[in-house]
Amino acid sequence: MAEPLPPLSFIKDAQLRDRTGVTISAQQLWQDQPCVVLIIRRPGCVLCRAEAQRLWKLQPELSAAGVAMAAVVHEWRDAEVAAFAPAYWPGPLYHDTSRVLYRALNGCGEQPLRGSLLGMLNPFSAVWARINAARREVPEHNVVGDGLTMGGLLVVGRGDAGVAFMHVERDLGLAADHAQVLAAAKQAAAAAGVKPGAPPKGFAASGVVQPTAA
Repeated sequence: MAEPLPPLSFIKDAQLRDRTGVTISAQQLWQDQPCVVLIIRRPGCVLCRAEAQRLWKLQPELSAAGVAMAAVVHEWRDAEVAAFAPAYWPGPLYHDTSRVLYRALNGCGEQPLRGSLLGMLNPFSAVWARINAARREVPEHNVVGDGLTMGGLLVVGRGDAGVAFMHVERDLGLAADHAQVLAAAKQAAAAAGVKPGAPPKGFAASGVVQPTAA
């Protein structure tokens, strides 16, 4: 059974701070075109680094469809962010200072979804299979920071269209199906009549948001 999508009213005013200290509201990410938002559990995690670089490979196809991409973290550690972006995520990266997008993944509750390390106790578990696969792609990683505030992904339609797709990382390293992400993003773009290939207002050619101070 599909999980209910969070209402736009819950996420649109989330305060997102970039590495220069400028804060925008989340709705600026999808104001002029749909946006795929990667919600990262921990930027130093081998699983998160592997998924970020895999997802970024969709960027040319998403951009051609008129869809932006952005990512958020719930902890901002300068060294960790510098190691993560742009090496594994060349796109815009923000600090979700109140963890609103993380709470949206948990039924819009008071707290984000918390994970468990139980899966790591079994060396034959799906978690270890994902870790071993990720290690082949990501030679450098660490255990710095909170790795149990679970992440996920949102596809948000342009303007007031709302959330079109949500993935919740209910098990460590469980990533969204990229075919589903592409399909939802392209459908959102088509519904909005977005002209493919042209970056929206407020975006540089690279797709990085040029924010205004909140």
